[in-house]
Amino acid sequence: MGKEQQRRGSVFKRSVVIILGLVLIVGLAAPYWLGQRIEQKYADYLQQLQRFGYIEVENLVYERGWLEANAAYELVLEPEFAQFYTGLLSTAVGQEFEGEPLRIHVDDQITHGPFIGAFASIEGRADASGWLFDQLVQMEVDGSISRYDARVGFDQVVVGEWAPMQMVLTAGPLLSDAGLDLRYDLDYQGGDFRYDPSLGEYRSSNRMGPARLEEPSATHTFEGSTAEFVASFPEGVLRDVMFSSQDGPIVTESRDVEWVGDSRIDAQSVDIQLQFDEQGRFEGFTTRYALQGFEAEEPELFLTMQDMGAEITASRQDETSWYGQLDVSLEGLTLRELDSPSFEVQDMHYRLGLEPESAAHFRVAQLLAASGLRIQGVNDPIALHVESSYGQLPRAQYDTLWGLIHEAVGQFSWEDPDRLLPVFERMERVGEELLAGRSTISVKPFTFSMGEADIDLQLEADMSLVDLAAFENDGLLAPESRLDLSVNASERLLHKMFRESLRQQLGGLRSDSELDAMAKEAVADSLEAMLELGVVRREEDERYSLEAQLRDGQLLLNGEPGEWLLEQF
Repeated sequence: MGKEQQRRGSVFKRSVVIILGLVLIVGLAAPYWLGQRIEQKYADYLQQLQRFGYIEVENLVYERGWLEANAAYELVLEPEFAQFYTGLLSTAVGQEFEGEPLRIHVDDQITHGPFIGAFASIEGRADASGWLFDQLVQMEVDGSISRYDARVGFDQVVVGEWAPMQMVLTAGPLLSDAGLDLRYDLDYQGGDFRYDPSLGEYRSSNRMGPARLEEPSATHTFEGSTAEFVASFPEGVLRDVMFSSQDGPIVTESRDVEWVGDSRIDAQSVDIQLQFDEQGRFEGFTTRYALQGFEAEEPELFLTMQDMGAEITASRQDETSWYGQLDVSLEGLTLRELDSPSFEVQDMHYRLGLEPESAAHFRVAQLLAASGLRIQGVNDPIALHVESSYGQLPRAQYDTLWGLIHEAVGQFSWEDPDRLLPVFERMERVGEELLAGRSTISVKPFTFSMGEADIDLQLEADMSLVDLAAFENDGLLAPESRLDLSVNASERLLHKMFRESLRQQLGGLRSDSELDAMAKEAVADSLEAMLELGVVRREEDERYSLEAQLRDGQLLLNGEPGEWLLEQF
């Protein structure tokens, strides 16, 4: 029994030694094996950046040890994009730039897993150079412009945090020479980021504390903000970029009342989304802006507004042409200006859109609506609603105009601005061709009211815009021209409009009763001749109407031949 126990004990000891040896070998080999995998993943990540088409990776150095690695590389703008960006900014500021606009140097210290509970951990920093930071803006920062810590999970998802820092941005030599002396003190409170290679998605959020922007004419203080950035690039192709921010109160204190006044914004938000096609080319965007609680005061101006919202959407059609829509709305606007009538608006909405109608045509449509508009000196509130459109405009000329715009941007030079004159001349000719063709015109509906008095108008037409503007018989009475016009107005509205016109002309020299009498007399005199000629008709409830139809070269006015009316013009 003793020998058997000794033999078993010896076997057990040898097994333990073997197992411990295997564990030691695996433990020592695992970081080295993971280091190789991490190096390959790091290279894949940099290739992913380059596939975006807007940036390039240069001077990559990767030094891999057993447990750690050091990686360093530089990011620069793709040459063609950098040239376009430089030309665009040169045009905006009127200065020529030499060299590259931006170069970001990145340095990462990488610790290999698995004993840290992750695939890897990263401590990184980034610094920037180029004329953006040498000539336009200069930075004062303790250390690098960005520091971060991150962990790479075994699922390859990267989760990290941005380090807080204090920074001061000041105007560079070019801006200072142009008289733009700026200083921006900001408190960056950090943020977090996440990169998921399986989804092809990068997310980042940031928090800003109090900040202060000083310029010669004013000082702006910001109480804080948050921002979020998301980039989506499935299968290595950039498809969507989203940026959003929410800002707290913003206060502006004027240093030069002749240029800017004091103002305050309670809150504002910005949302921007960019779309790219399957090849990664820019093809559309949506921008939204919202403002709450705005107040501005100057020596001769006072403006307040409860809310404001604006949205711009646009998409690229074909290679260069863009279509889209602008929407602006506001609520609770009050404006008082010296030597001008003050006014208030309960709410107002404006929309302008360009959209394709067919393969050969596009249209322009707009909306203007307002309610609760009160003008100083006018007793009744005003409401307005107008929807209009211009259609059947030729897309060929529109596409040509966009091509000429791109050509002009590419050829512009401050040293030789006259080189664009031939391009502008071609743009003028194409613009004339664009408006010379036949178009459909619609103003439907149109309503205007002052208190309970109102007017309604509807217009639909199919004719040349040039002929309509010239108002000549030959063009308007062409067999292919078509027109439908209907107007219905209350007599009370005509009285009120004449009364307010007289009030402005006479400058308060007449009483309200005198103005009412004068307005009624003026309306009666104006309408008398038109009623006799049949241009307008008197309806029930003290209203007047007008109807005009143009068909097959014949004009009917209130059901009667009306070609004689055109001859009066």
